[in-house]
Amino acid sequence: MGISIKLPDGSIREYGRRMTPAEIARDISEGLARRTFGAVVDEELWDLERPIESDASVRLVLDKDPEAAVFFRHTMSHILAQAVMRIYGKEKVKLAIGPTIENGFYYDIDLGDIRITEEDLPKIESEMNRIIKEDLTVERFELPVSDAVALMKKEDQPYKVELIEDLIKDTGAKTVTFYKQGEFVDLCRGPHISSTGKVKYFKLTSVSGAYWRGDEKNKMLQRVYGT
Repeated sequence: MGISIKLPDGSIREYGRRMTPAEIARDISEGLARRTFGAVVDEELWDLERPIESDASVRLVLDKDPEAAVFFRHTMSHILAQAVMRIYGKEKVKLAIGPTIENGFYYDIDLGDIRITEEDLPKIESEMNRIIKEDLTVERFELPVSDAVALMKKEDQPYKVELIEDLIKDTGAKTVTFYKQGEFVDLCRGPHISSTGKVKYFKLTSVSGAYWRGDEKNKMLQRVYGT
């Protein structure tokens, strides 16, 4: 089935199959493709390699667009979590949430009795740089909620299980979205850049405590900030 893509200048491009933003950008020009990090598809931020299945209005997100920071920051939070797992051991790291914020990103992490201090940040940054140099492909995939819960239980990630179960209860969701880069898999709505190697610069800035879900009755987690 063909699809019609409406671009911001009002032009319509017809395609005989579903298309990704990357393919649309290349169809316009290779130069544009090199500067494209994602898209806005019918007002939704959209990964570069995620197929567009039906007629849509599409605006490509270029390197200088403000939305580009959202793509990068989501991926940076995952690179941070992946680095912490590599350093401290996957079995010791329980991940909570890792959102983007106005000037950067953070990840809330439960490391049990292990404490991350600001003196540890250069070590974590070094591992993050290693992950960036590995240029890992960032892949989006969806799972039925039952499979998603089973996966996070298998990975021993109780905070993720709680998030999925609450999502089911609050929205009736049937599927949830994950992202994978190398050995690292995380629950996330996205969007993300297409590979870790696209990151050019970052800095971890501080560590603080944060109660799970902002409730002082819950466990105190460690929040690592970056920009």
